[in-house]
Amino acid sequence: MRFALKSIVAFTAISILSSTGALAQSVANPIAPTSAITGAGAAAYSAARTAPRVSPELAAAAGGGNYASTLEIGAYNKVFQAQLGSGNTSNVGIIKGYGNSVGVLQAGNNLKSNVGLINTQGLNVGVIQPNGSAPVNVLIARLPGGGLLIAR
Repeated sequence: MRFALKSIVAFTAISILSSTGALAQSVANPIAPTSAITGAGAAAYSAARTAPRVSPELAAAAGGGNYASTLEIGAYNKVFQAQLGSGNTSNVGIIKGYGNSVGVLQAGNNLKSNVGLINTQGLNVGVIQPNGSAPVNVLIARLPGGGLLIAR
């Protein structure tokens, strides 16, 4: 699925405005009743006041300080990241990929992993980090000549 950059920027701006309540408040009651319309000294109705909802992407992280991020540019890619413990960081990026699967399991504290797939097709990559493991940094790229670059 392709999105134009302008659409993504507009969607992000609308999401931020609606999560802060700025957009919701300006749209909630565009025409306020006046005493002349209602015939009374006070308005006949008022806009509903509700707390703005925050999307999961903008919400504060839960306790434990774990962080997992995924960037997928391509089609039919699958990424699964699970973190048990605290202070773990996991980043997975798939750029121009098709039909790849990446799984990351971190079971411990203060574990770090970075996985990058560039121009790959049909690869299955698994990262399992028990407590006390060294950081995992892997880049796998399909080169223009058809070769495969694996950098650690």
